[in-house]
Amino acid sequence: MRRSIVVLAVLALVGGFASAGQRADVPEPAPVAAETGSSFTPVTPVRVLDTRTGTGTPVGPRGTITLGLTSRVPAGATAVVLNVTGTGATAATHVTAFPSGTTRPNASNLNLAAGDTRPVLTTVALGADRAVSLYNHNGRVHLLADLAGYYAPGSGAKYTPLSPTRVLDTRQADDIPALGHGATQVVDLSGHVPASATAVTLNLTGVGSTAITYVTAWPTGRARPDASNLNLPVGSIRPNLVTVALGTDRTISLFNHVGRVDALVDLVGFYTPEYGATFVPVNPVRVLDTRAGTGTTAAGAIAPNSRIPVLPGTHVPADATAALLNVTGVEASRVTYVSVWSPDGRADDAVSTLNLGRGETAANLAAVTLSTMAGISAYNHQGSTHLIGDLAGVFVTPGAACPYRCAHTWGGNEAWALGTGERVPSSATPAPVVGLSGVLALAGGGANRYALREDGTVWAWGQNVFGQLGGDWRAIGWSAVPAPVPGLTDVTAIAAGVYHVLALRADGTVWAWGVNHEGGLGNGTAGSDTPVRVSGLTGVTAIAAGDHGGYALRSDGTVWAWGSNANGALGDASLAEYAQTPVRVSGLTGITAIAGGGYGGYAVRGDGTLWSWGSNRAGELGDGTRCDPRGGNGCLSRIPVRVSGLTEVTDVAGSPFTTGSTAYAVTDDGTAWTWGDGPGTNVPTRVPGLADVTDVAAGLHTGYARTADGSAWAWGQGTDGALGNGSDADSTVPVRVHLTGVTDISAAGALVATR
Repeated sequence: MRRSIVVLAVLALVGGFASAGQRADVPEPAPVAAETGSSFTPVTPVRVLDTRTGTGTPVGPRGTITLGLTSRVPAGATAVVLNVTGTGATAATHVTAFPSGTTRPNASNLNLAAGDTRPVLTTVALGADRAVSLYNHNGRVHLLADLAGYYAPGSGAKYTPLSPTRVLDTRQADDIPALGHGATQVVDLSGHVPASATAVTLNLTGVGSTAITYVTAWPTGRARPDASNLNLPVGSIRPNLVTVALGTDRTISLFNHVGRVDALVDLVGFYTPEYGATFVPVNPVRVLDTRAGTGTTAAGAIAPNSRIPVLPGTHVPADATAALLNVTGVEASRVTYVSVWSPDGRADDAVSTLNLGRGETAANLAAVTLSTMAGISAYNHQGSTHLIGDLAGVFVTPGAACPYRCAHTWGGNEAWALGTGERVPSSATPAPVVGLSGVLALAGGGANRYALREDGTVWAWGQNVFGQLGGDWRAIGWSAVPAPVPGLTDVTAIAAGVYHVLALRADGTVWAWGVNHEGGLGNGTAGSDTPVRVSGLTGVTAIAAGDHGGYALRSDGTVWAWGSNANGALGDASLAEYAQTPVRVSGLTGITAIAGGGYGGYAVRGDGTLWSWGSNRAGELGDGTRCDPRGGNGCLSRIPVRVSGLTEVTDVAGSPFTTGSTAYAVTDDGTAWTWGDGPGTNVPTRVPGLADVTDVAAGLHTGYARTADGSAWAWGQGTDGALGNGSDADSTVPVRVHLTGVTDISAAGALVATR
């Protein structure tokens, strides 16, 4: 039995499989309609069904009972989250949950061996009178159901999926022992989820129980409920999915009834009212069955140590961030585990969804985080097993049409960095970012983007491995939609390096978050997943970012730098490796504008001259000197030097990347100029074919410009649609970005003043 027991499984809607004796035919596929979905409201777990009480009558063979929930969920609720437990089964059976008043689907949620007690987390759409039905196939079985929350349109919380993160393993933690008889363990999730999170979904696994027991998860600070999440026979290793409200200080509590048991907790997602995806249930659709060759190009049982593609086809919409699958392993030839996941660079054995004994047929739920860069895969560790997957629901990116000052993005979409809600690896055509309006500026590129809105708030989306979203959490995951950066108000400008971000507030202070490699945050401490103040700076009027550093222009016309000093990026003549707090760039006064490069910076003086410092390996200083790699002559300048031949400069931009560094400038006659790696020159050369240019921006091997008529233009490397003209082809001359009415251009995208 391997350590990482189960991958993501959040909420399954009437998902299941055809167990032994059940017909193998499935419902007619029904593509997912375009819907806005519903939001989630968690509740402290409460038992809403127990057939052992009252008459004590179990559900008989082919029997169905109806569970009314009008007193538990509001009118308009669309689905409920139930932990359904079967106990005392007199025969091997399966149990199906489905909306009351509808035809029972050919699917199952819970599979039981005779005499077994086993729970499963189930999300089921509500039927007539806010009720659900539970069907038992064979023998007689008692059923229990614990309500964990409900979905409804409007208010509530939305879901952000994560790659599974181990947040507790009592087998490995010296200071956290196994759960003893009647013991409670608090699990701290701060730093893993934002402060605004209201609930989490996690995989709870019990290992090596010394007695027949149960484990309960509930919000810390509240009374322990009369409910359970995990039932364990002696010596067993069993997981179950848990969706539970967060308690005090973003914690949950775990209680073990009797004996001792090790506990593993894998966090797989969280809910927050501020952002995320909404839930759309799907009538169960079989999208994978290796017995019939359905949904994969590799028919037949999955061989040992191998993986197959899972092809859900048109049933998963293009704006889905997670897909809910009821995953079933059938007749495994050996003890094994199965993973169903979107690899996106992860190893086959990094996570698991389902554990199977020899000859066993068993199911588990999986909410697979969908990647823009890779499809879904299924992996079997050893022996051979057939695999079945029934699609039960999807989480989709909501967002009303933008009315004005809309952000548009294009190019690579790693980690959902475009923010458009489209699950594609790239887009050569600009599309609006979902859920944002009133945007004043954009920053970033690569796997992250940032927006400054007219209310002075900053919003972020994309990757969050290093806390780049600024939301007081970090994980192997991302936000596919813009999320607010908490604690920042009155922001007037933003700038982004590769893995860190800067914000300028109206009071003249500068704030930073993300990676603090070589002092890039400028606060003298370690990295931060919340904004921290850059030390010692006041009266700042403009900011810029480099690869691992930052620059600030103060109201007295001086420029200050911090972070890496590779190739003289600080511009202070020093040989220091880096500066953890700001130092003054040498010799610059009367500066009116600044820009950052990969390992260097640029400054415009009030007299219209342009100055540069730092790396010159690609001629990015623009002063006519050439780098001789053999001797290092001319490859950098530790103090500012004048860029040759340019006067009356009005705008400047540098690429924040250390490779392919290129610079751009605009002069007051509306012409654009470039030098460095792109044109291959060490002095400015005019960008051909452009007139009336108002501002420029620099990406990785690409340049961008806006002209006075509201047009946007791009040139350079077109890989992944970086030019925004509908093509992936490179262009040595400017081509028109497919936008009109552009009010601002950056490497992160463009703003359009739509009304």
